[in-house]
Amino acid sequence: MTSVHYSVSLEEAHAHLFNVTCQINGGGPKKFIISLPAWIPGSYLIRDFAKNIVRIKAYSKDVEIKLKKIDKDSWSVENSGGPLTIYYQIYARDQSVRTAYLDQFRGFFNGTSLFLKIHGLESGKHLVQINRPSWANSKNKFRVATSMDVNKIDSLGFGTYEDLSYASLIDHPFEIGDFDRATFNVNGVCHEVVITGNSRADLKRICNDLKLIVKTQIKFWGELPVNRYTFLINAVSDGYGGLEHSHSTALICSKKDLPVLGNSAITDDYIRFLGLCSHEYFHLWNIKRIKPAALSPYDLTQENYTELLWAFEGITSYYDDLMLFRAGLINTNQYLNLVARTLTVVQKSVGRTKQTLADSSYYAWTKFYKQDESAINSIVSYYSKGSLAALCLDLHLRSKTDGRISLDNVMRTLWNQYGRNQYGVPENGIEQVASQVSGLNLNAFFDRVIRSTKNLPLKTLLKQFGINLNFYAATDSPDKATVSSNAPQNQRDRIKHDLGLTYLKTSKGFKVKQVIESRAAQKAGIAPDDLIIAINRRQIDLNDPQKLIDMEKTGEVIPIHIFRDDVLYTLDFQLIPASKDTAYLSFEPSVKNEIQKWLD
Repeated sequence: MTSVHYSVSLEEAHAHLFNVTCQINGGGPKKFIISLPAWIPGSYLIRDFAKNIVRIKAYSKDVEIKLKKIDKDSWSVENSGGPLTIYYQIYARDQSVRTAYLDQFRGFFNGTSLFLKIHGLESGKHLVQINRPSWANSKNKFRVATSMDVNKIDSLGFGTYEDLSYASLIDHPFEIGDFDRATFNVNGVCHEVVITGNSRADLKRICNDLKLIVKTQIKFWGELPVNRYTFLINAVSDGYGGLEHSHSTALICSKKDLPVLGNSAITDDYIRFLGLCSHEYFHLWNIKRIKPAALSPYDLTQENYTELLWAFEGITSYYDDLMLFRAGLINTNQYLNLVARTLTVVQKSVGRTKQTLADSSYYAWTKFYKQDESAINSIVSYYSKGSLAALCLDLHLRSKTDGRISLDNVMRTLWNQYGRNQYGVPENGIEQVASQVSGLNLNAFFDRVIRSTKNLPLKTLLKQFGINLNFYAATDSPDKATVSSNAPQNQRDRIKHDLGLTYLKTSKGFKVKQVIESRAAQKAGIAPDDLIIAINRRQIDLNDPQKLIDMEKTGEVIPIHIFRDDVLYTLDFQLIPASKDTAYLSFEPSVKNEIQKWLD
């Protein structure tokens, strides 16, 4: 039986190079194609992983065989029919969860970055051998963590792992290094928690809280489709993100997001971390198994287009925080604060008036994943607005069926009809299931929420559950989403004037990041990358721009002094009232039971 065996060496970690040997045993085809994927499932951007191959050579019985380039990702190989060995090096210095990283302190990789696909042998047995580097010693306690099935490993995890197909092989990331590790069990399934980069994290508390989330989600879906699961967490100075896999997730977070021993508070940072874990765990069902027909199976050579990312990421984004509430980790006010924060983010995006959720999903490859300074004016996030669309759908279903049907029922039906049997969901499948489950005609609802740029009907829907939604001027710098579960009591706490831009503070002044369409900054002629050095002849090294313009009178025109391409200019800036784009949710105590019916 023909098998493919990969051997991964970390010997050249100082040069950030993985040395990989791919051996085809058992008499493979005489002529075939090898390639690396162009993208990784869950991250919809062509990344051209083959660009990181530094050297590549093929040998048959120690005789070198010529590799013929086909395209940027692929080569053809002609073999005499005996065992074939391919040697190659991968440059790896990307700390994200999507690719690969290697130095003398840590190794991480996704299979899409390291493992060549042998065309024609995709469904055969694949073995991965991780070799312990010769320079590893007691000072850098290197170990291996992954969710891949074990073949034969030592006590540190070095050795051989195996999988039964290439598609499955590349769905198990590896973490290699000196990390902290703990486990917990739910329904007899072991869940492993691996944290790199932060030895002070309270692992026991993290495991206890993740266990609550896991139990809540398994109860929601009715079953757990895996026999093991691994959380691979890389704690860095500043970072946030995750990528879902079939039996694991790779996460990156800030060190401050993790709780430390002796501190039992559930901070906003820790809630953010738990929400990220909840989001990726929910993906075990919603995208890894319930997924669009357009991604079933994935074609990793090119873009795969679907209008359904709003559902697979947006619905997941709706449930990630809701599961924290249902697990008892946050209270009603904390949950509504998270909803208000999302409302604020979407309201601040002018792109919501130009791009539909369907288009946001379809053009993720070129718009969402290739954002520039104009993104705030031209696109909307299928994550954030998608989560609000899911909220709308949930409330709409509950309202129209007197609470008998909710989005919960829709998701469980999608699991039973599509996910459990791994059938791809057609482009209209979610709408059909929602109508089927509820007995409602939802065409007009989906046309408005998914296929138009009209405002979402959340104010009306929330009101039916006793929650008031209003928008006010922010009570903080306008590039931050300041929210509260109650309306601000003091007008003086809110900013007065519209700045209309986001910025980055530097030692020389404030560098403009984004200019919001039709707002004060754009009307004044301010552009991205301008360096603001003074406002109304006042130096701004000790004051932020918002505070300086709020010192002036509404309606006045004041000078703003900028450098553009190292040339000094003075622009006329008219002071107009601050935009009311910060969401506030409030409710009377008497309606709390109605809110609980929704959230529970």
